[in-house]
Amino acid sequence: MKILYENILSTYDKIKPFLKITETSYSEQISKKFNCNLFIKFENRQNTGSFKIRGALSKLLSLSNQEKLKGVIGMSAGNHAQGLAYSGYKLGVNTNIVMPLGTPFTKIRRTKSFGGNVFLKGDDLIESKQYVNELINKFGYIEVHPYDDIEVIKGQGTLYLEMLNQISDLDYLLVPVGGGGLLAGCSIINKSLSKKTKIIGIESKFYPSLFNAFYNKKLKCNGSTIAEGIAVKEIGSISYNYIKDEIDSVISVSDTSIEQAIAMLALTEKVIVEGAGAAGLAAIIENQKKFKNKNVGIMLCGGNIDSKIISSILMRDLVRARQITTMTITMPDKPGQLNIISEICANSGANVLRVEHNRFTMDLSASIAKLDITIETQNEEHLKKIINLIEKKGLPVTLDENN
Repeated sequence: MKILYENILSTYDKIKPFLKITETSYSEQISKKFNCNLFIKFENRQNTGSFKIRGALSKLLSLSNQEKLKGVIGMSAGNHAQGLAYSGYKLGVNTNIVMPLGTPFTKIRRTKSFGGNVFLKGDDLIESKQYVNELINKFGYIEVHPYDDIEVIKGQGTLYLEMLNQISDLDYLLVPVGGGGLLAGCSIINKSLSKKTKIIGIESKFYPSLFNAFYNKKLKCNGSTIAEGIAVKEIGSISYNYIKDEIDSVISVSDTSIEQAIAMLALTEKVIVEGAGAAGLAAIIENQKKFKNKNVGIMLCGGNIDSKIISSILMRDLVRARQITTMTITMPDKPGQLNIISEICANSGANVLRVEHNRFTMDLSASIAKLDITIETQNEEHLKKIINLIEKKGLPVTLDENN
């Protein structure tokens, strides 16, 4: 069966009663920063914190009563799991989900809280799929694939359909891609409703599965990425049939840019986004000239990020901006030296976060002490001013290599 625009439209009518209609809005601050007109679809505010509920609902609503009684099973790094569990809860269908061993705890907890039966098996989705097959053979469950399924693709396409009801006239739509279900659905909608918009698939540099297929390359797909939701080694075959002739290009982004995007969205838009959800903004960060003066749409497709990770990202962003810096200062081991540093920091308006005074560093003379001091400053210029004042006192300063 070939998926048409009309199929996605009818799917939207079926699943809409179970969805939250998430907003699309113009981001003034980020648009100004990158000299583009940026429109953000806040799908991270969906009932399960991700767009995946759309595909799961579409699939479950397509099943016969007999199939629903058998129960369903799927593999997932987290968001499909939650979408499937929530959909099963709403529709009275038993749900089973196999998740890779490295899945963030928050996604495991939330999947269980929605009523899903969770199995942790395999180091990646391919290995998880093997266990899915075992359970299907043993119990006769109906499989709900996270992306390579016609009904799932129909459901994911409703995200862009909804977005186009809220805005129009995009030059580019940047779509995060792992297995390709969302990108496939968006491609079908774009072909019918917004032909002038160029769609670009955005993926992690660690998992360039679409890049390989689209450009006939053989780059490795492995490694640990903050965008675990799109860490997929092979693009779905059904999905790719709808993608290959409809997208403009593929951009692979670094984890560093994804981290920056997560922090930027938290600080400017006041929203929490996971790695996969921030991939579109990461692409703008890395390709500013390409999108300059263009109308660009991005989808914050998920917001299910571990609290420890978001905390670490925000702190690392302060380090990158030179707002938190660790300085190492060598000084004569005599009274009053620490007071000199304290007065400079206090008089300059810096906030001291940590101090470690070491008199027993073996690579220095016995008459020399080493001070490691972590300070918070307004910006890099503020930091340079403080360093200059310290060095004018004859006290050499070196910065932590992470700065």
